[in-house]
Amino acid sequence: MVEKNNMRNAKLVCFRSSVLLQDWITFRALALENRSWLTNQIVQEKYGHLLNQLINSCTTVDILKDVVALIFDKAVLEPTFCPMYAQLCYDIHDKLPTFEDPEPLGCKILFKKVLLNTCQIVFEGADELSEEIRKMNAPDQKAERTDKEILLNLRTLGNLRLIGELFSRRMVTNSIVDRIVEKLLSDAEELCPSEEKLEAVCLFLQTVSNNPDWVESKEKHLKAKYFRRLKILSNHPQLIMRTRVMIRNVINLR
Repeated sequence: MVEKNNMRNAKLVCFRSSVLLQDWITFRALALENRSWLTNQIVQEKYGHLLNQLINSCTTVDILKDVVALIFDKAVLEPTFCPMYAQLCYDIHDKLPTFEDPEPLGCKILFKKVLLNTCQIVFEGADELSEEIRKMNAPDQKAERTDKEILLNLRTLGNLRLIGELFSRRMVTNSIVDRIVEKLLSDAEELCPSEEKLEAVCLFLQTVSNNPDWVESKEKHLKAKYFRRLKILSNHPQLIMRTRVMIRNVINLR
């Protein structure tokens, strides 16, 4: 009975967190319509109140993970609002205390760690999911396959946009950014490079390229290598014109 009550309470708190997050999204969207919202005291007080409510709802590790999953799903499927979600993540991480892992010999659990682990799992699992989708060749699977391809592409691009926005708030390191770019460009020497990966790397570089921490990092030789590879790809005869133009636009940002 006690266990059932605990589960019910956890679900109730998570539901309340979901409602609070939706309230916050509505508030932020409306606030952005006012160019002076950042300096508007009333707007800032309202944001602080909603933020504190969301933080106060995170009372256990399980609820913390549910809140991270909720924010992540919203962010990757609504990339236009990624900067807002990234700021929300930064503020929660800054104010939320650590949790003790209930597992024996467990370490401390941070909001940031759970969030970045989620980003990593989605990024590293994209290729495997893509391969599974490609195997859906039956005639009656065509519609389902198309839907899954669209969703996977949205989540992949949204995840990269979120990582880029988190990087701009110093929640992601330079080394992580470099590893992501390297992986996305890993097939650049293939006979016919992946259009999807090139779109992903272009979007990611657009997000991080203006960040001084990345531009001025010690690994400048890596950046030079990335852009040399992109320059070659910008003239690749088997890439569609849209992709080649996208690559050239990224090169021009340098």
